[in-house]
Amino acid sequence: MSATSGNPPGWRLALAHGIMFHHFFDDLHPRGQGAMSAEELDRLIDHVGPGDVLPAREWQRRAEAGALGPADLCLTFDDNLRCQFDVALPVLRRRGMTAFWFVYTSVLEGRLERLELYRLFRTLHYRSTEAFYDAFLGEVSAGEDGPLVRARLAGFRPADHLRDFPFYTDADRTFRFVRDEVLGPAWYFEVMDRMMSGVDVPAMARGLWMDADALRTLHGEDHVIGLHSHTHPTRIGNLPAAGQRAEYGANSAALTELLGERPTSMSHPCNSYSADTAPVLAALGVRLGFRANMAQQQHGPLEFPREDHANLLRRMAA
Repeated sequence: MSATSGNPPGWRLALAHGIMFHHFFDDLHPRGQGAMSAEELDRLIDHVGPGDVLPAREWQRRAEAGALGPADLCLTFDDNLRCQFDVALPVLRRRGMTAFWFVYTSVLEGRLERLELYRLFRTLHYRSTEAFYDAFLGEVSAGEDGPLVRARLAGFRPADHLRDFPFYTDADRTFRFVRDEVLGPAWYFEVMDRMMSGVDVPAMARGLWMDADALRTLHGEDHVIGLHSHTHPTRIGNLPAAGQRAEYGANSAALTELLGERPTSMSHPCNSYSADTAPVLAALGVRLGFRANMAQQQHGPLEFPREDHANLLRRMAA
């Protein structure tokens, strides 16, 4: 069952797990949907109990030894975002904490990955996330395949989609359904690129991701750098085994070259994986993996649960 269903404030599932973070904001990084401030991160750590948050390497050591206690927590950061380094890292340094940082690596080669660019675009160019969703669905519906999209949405019930992520709104669920289940990557990219026509994308992307020096700094301060695929497909579990090997193989090779050691941990992008994923990761020497929700209490070594920070903030607000 979901870890957030009907529980009182401060309640925590008696199960070792990670806390998952993505976006942060300050004077340099915009406040997009779900972004946290340094002060909110401080309060969240106090809320969960800083004494239960283990150093990342110790959490992994206990996980591999089957020695995690039910209160053992770790902090995890996905997607290699510069805002994490600029806003969250100083909080961790002050507290003497280390975390897992799950990195997709194509951006280290100069590639501008669309998933994060599109999120930044809607943050900077629309008055609200809902305003972007309205514009997006309008753009899709006006296209030649609009009737197909409308037909798929006619029977769609938002409450039934992504039920393990209770912080999503109905509009979030509808957008993700259209993006992932109706359009697919190629069609979605076409629509978004059309909406971004005239935007100076390289300028917008400046400072969006951590660079090699930032990752080496984290590694040197005893944080754990792990895999998160090379290009961050939103449905990597739908790829055949060869496609997953290409994604994670390139990811592992890039980080191994950068850090001088092979990564042994990972998190599943968008919580997507398949029966092919575990053998692919095992062949790369990965021993520890994380899901993106708390739904699965019985798990293998590559499926440790994580609580999204948004759920914790909701309970704190209550």
